[in-house]
Amino acid sequence: MRTSNLAFIAAIAGAIATMIFPILFGSPPDAGAAPMADGFVTPVLALEFARSAQDLAFLQGEGAASMRAFLVHTQSLDLFFPLAYAGMAAMVFLALGLRNPGRWLAWAALAVAVVTIGADWAENTVMNRLLAELGTGAEPRPGLLAALYGHTWIKWGLIGLYAALFAVLMWQDKRRLLAIPAVVAALAIAATWLSGSNGQLAEIMAALLIPFMLTFPLAALMYLRGKSAPPEAGAT
Repeated sequence: MRTSNLAFIAAIAGAIATMIFPILFGSPPDAGAAPMADGFVTPVLALEFARSAQDLAFLQGEGAASMRAFLVHTQSLDLFFPLAYAGMAAMVFLALGLRNPGRWLAWAALAVAVVTIGADWAENTVMNRLLAELGTGAEPRPGLLAALYGHTWIKWGLIGLYAALFAVLMWQDKRRLLAIPAVVAALAIAATWLSGSNGQLAEIMAALLIPFMLTFPLAALMYLRGKSAPPEAGAT
């Protein structure tokens, strides 16, 4: 079996793992009397994009103990989640590069996907520190909030970048329907950043990431079932 096919199979396995993680994360408890910042309905997003202590009111105090415990639980699993979702993407890019070793765009996308794993882990480190401090009843420090916000946008920016690169690769290979969810996801990430992390846009961005992520196993299956279309003239 070709090495590239093994990489595509690994991508499908990563996709299955990616779909299992939301089940393992479970459902968040009720936010209670202190709701999340305006527009947010997903606790982890509200935490990632928090800019002030007021944005984290839903995690402060004894009444928020169950919500903090939920996020600590999801954080323990999030050590492995980047290996699933970004690893899935990395395997598809690796397979495309192996099929055409001179295709520098596939190798560049592979590098971005691998760096995304490290960026997610760096974000998790800061998030864990913040949750630990909130658990002691301390006010969230502005410096720690700023660090989390910065790491969050490094991670999301990298996801947007490899989404854009994936779209170009699929367009070159004449699999253009697969490029559409990637373009939409990249634009949603850009729009959320330009909005200053508006809660409603962040929630839409996260939802639009789902069809984009599903294009990776779909692409892997398509390449496994047939020969990949050659890049258009002049494309590498």
